[in-house]
Amino acid sequence: MSLKIKYYGVRGSLPVSGGEFAGFGGNTTCCYVQHKDTKIVIDAGTGIRILGLDLMRTDLPKTGGRINMLFTHTHWDHIQGFPFFIPAFLPNVELDIFGETKTVPGLDGEAEVWSIERALKMQQHFIFFPVGTKYMSSNKKFHEIAAGQKIRLGEVDVECFALHHPNSTLAFRFTAEGKSFVFSTDVEHNEDMLDRLAHFSQGADVLAYDCQYTTAEYNAGKVGWGHSTYESGIEICKRGKVQSLHMIHHDPLHTDKTLFQMENDAQALFPQAHMIPEGFEFSL
Repeated sequence: MSLKIKYYGVRGSLPVSGGEFAGFGGNTTCCYVQHKDTKIVIDAGTGIRILGLDLMRTDLPKTGGRINMLFTHTHWDHIQGFPFFIPAFLPNVELDIFGETKTVPGLDGEAEVWSIERALKMQQHFIFFPVGTKYMSSNKKFHEIAAGQKIRLGEVDVECFALHHPNSTLAFRFTAEGKSFVFSTDVEHNEDMLDRLAHFSQGADVLAYDCQYTTAEYNAGKVGWGHSTYESGIEICKRGKVQSLHMIHHDPLHTDKTLFQMENDAQALFPQAHMIPEGFEFSL
């Protein structure tokens, strides 16, 4: 098997708890990809805390090593777990952090430039959080990435793709030994986006896609909110000849019952569509 993948957080917008959410989980976005000794983390939602605990049960605390962390974007549900990622506090860990640098309107209306380093450090400003990033003892290196860029992490080829979302998002395609996994969260569909994402995902084994809304919900007031539907994910898979659709970024109002119903409806259109629960892992 070339790629091992585990979802540590699949909830969108904000974490949730309660018995009605226990089946699919309440932690926000975090996905882990491993190929041989190459460790790759996608986003640092609240699910990254559990990933950190799992890594602490391996040889990592003794041997150290490199962890690559890729950010799709810096909305809260994708970064809020970073201060609780225990391996980032280990001095023998090399933490390579990849994200976009963006120019955005500031509070006074003037343009501000925000790198991934600045975004993570400001989240842990003392006014918000008592432990600053300077106390995270890992050897942190920050790298700017952009849409269209290709990087190589170990023996894994990573491609970056721009998604339609407020302040934009990156999708990633991971390829190793002929197997490909596409991670595409936080995207709003339109015809152009469907075509281009199908091209980016062409022939992939799995597409993990933002299926936050049903089409009825989307049309009833969610247009412009930056998220998508399982029907759009299915269309991308069909156009791009992707083998399986993994439905992620579950709405915080969607209980297990709702998600199971959405999965049943999706499978009637595309049998290889699966609503992904927190903790689900697989290999390619």
